[in-house]
Amino acid sequence: MNRKLNSIRLRGLLRSRMGEWNLALFLGGCTLFAAISLLAISGWFISAAALAGLTTTAAYGFDYFRPAALIRLCAIVRTGGRYAERLASHHAALGLLKDLRISLFARVAGRGHSAVTRSSSAMHRLVADIDLLDFFPLRVVAPWFWASLLTAVLLGGFYLLAPLLALAALPGVLLAWLLLPLLAGRHAARLARADVGLAEQRRILLLDNLQMLTPLLLWQRWSARQAVFAGEDQRFSAQRLRQQQWVSLIAAGQQLGLSLSLLGMLWQGGLLVQAGELSLPLLLAAVLGLLGLTEVLLPLAQSFIALGLSQAARDRLNQLTSEPAKQTEQGAAALTELYSLSLSGLSARHEGALSGPQQVDLQLKAGDVLLLSGPSGCGKSTLLEVLAGEPLDYSGERLLNGKAYEHWQWRSVIGYLPQQLDIFDMTLAENLRLGQPAATEQQLWAVLEDVALADWARARPAQLNTTLGEYGAQVSGGQARRIALARLLLAQRPLLLLDEPFAGLDAATREQVLAALLRRQASGMLVIVSHQPLELEKAQRLQLTMN
Repeated sequence: MNRKLNSIRLRGLLRSRMGEWNLALFLGGCTLFAAISLLAISGWFISAAALAGLTTTAAYGFDYFRPAALIRLCAIVRTGGRYAERLASHHAALGLLKDLRISLFARVAGRGHSAVTRSSSAMHRLVADIDLLDFFPLRVVAPWFWASLLTAVLLGGFYLLAPLLALAALPGVLLAWLLLPLLAGRHAARLARADVGLAEQRRILLLDNLQMLTPLLLWQRWSARQAVFAGEDQRFSAQRLRQQQWVSLIAAGQQLGLSLSLLGMLWQGGLLVQAGELSLPLLLAAVLGLLGLTEVLLPLAQSFIALGLSQAARDRLNQLTSEPAKQTEQGAAALTELYSLSLSGLSARHEGALSGPQQVDLQLKAGDVLLLSGPSGCGKSTLLEVLAGEPLDYSGERLLNGKAYEHWQWRSVIGYLPQQLDIFDMTLAENLRLGQPAATEQQLWAVLEDVALADWARARPAQLNTTLGEYGAQVSGGQARRIALARLLLAQRPLLLLDEPFAGLDAATREQVLAALLRRQASGMLVIVSHQPLELEKAQRLQLTMN
């Protein structure tokens, strides 16, 4: 697939929820307009009422009711609009995050990014970068839309009052609205992009140290690693400080620009009042309206920090989702049929782990079942990760059909059920069809029957359309594991690697699921890690030990 078609563009983030974003922008615009109008009308009303009170005749003829009603209306719109805008914008943002997660995770899974979907570090990076993308519509597009709209409306209002008044306010407003944010904001965006990389390095270093806490203490290396992390933390804090200092500098410049506009309006407005071309209450209303513009313009400084974070997330995600295309171009042969798997002298261990599989030799052919057993921490899951093609350092040989993994495009023939599962906020049917998009409802019910979930699904009001919730929050852990297993069975992979597929199941359910696995995988290979005893006479067994 063309990389341009797959790449994320910040301008395209609004398209999936265009109606919801338009509603949020409209409500936010009404709220800010009401806030500025409240200041302007209040200033005019107070000064006009005071002037009317100086003469008895004017006091009796002054209309106190309609301005007071407008003030109340603006206050109500400001309060209610702010609440409604937050609801609308956050609903749109959460919907955008849902769309991004579904599309990106489906793309990653569909294109075989095993290094991403099974590595906790890469998965955290993927999720965190997706979360950063909603900064663009919330903190970049919305503030600039509101600032541009209300600045134009306010300057237009000044022009209607007196063209010279608008001319006096224009230079300072342009400085605060456009010139300073656009010229200085680019540097702020660069600082924010660098901030993302430093934050990731700091997080990885912290987690690595914590995972290796016990051996580091035993080897008396904790103090040295702690010093390294302290240095990285200082770099991160210094970067954050530079970022905030730059934003504060932009904000101070904006305040200076608005102050210049205020002085210009007072000077020019005073001349207009003296000439009788403008009333004092209207001048006060214009001045207070300009002061209200501060609330609208100040977020523009922060918008470039959000822009930098979104750009960094976009670039990292585009790089992440383009990596398999590069692998495919390296000339690996397509593996259309898998009939043998062999390991020779294979050893592997996670960085910082105290144990792992050592000198493993095994031979599997079509129709074979292998049961992996051993005490917790001996490396059973690590061995499955190596068989699944995870990016782990290992020694020894790992062959498919007599040739190394690197010789093949093997991802479409290996199915892996890890301990950490991916269940998405979609319906049961949509989650299952990630394994086989063309699966019919009959096939879905059949595989649910095999994993002992058909009765549960039929009892749901929506049945196959039951929503599973974010990370499978609407189902139990055992149900989520069987749904993931059912999805894997639909994919019909010749080699299945299952890590604790029967966790949390009673004996009867375990036997039912095991029988279905053996039937469906009769012509393929099946490798199972399970703490529950499995009675399979013809299965090969491999016992790992602590080392």
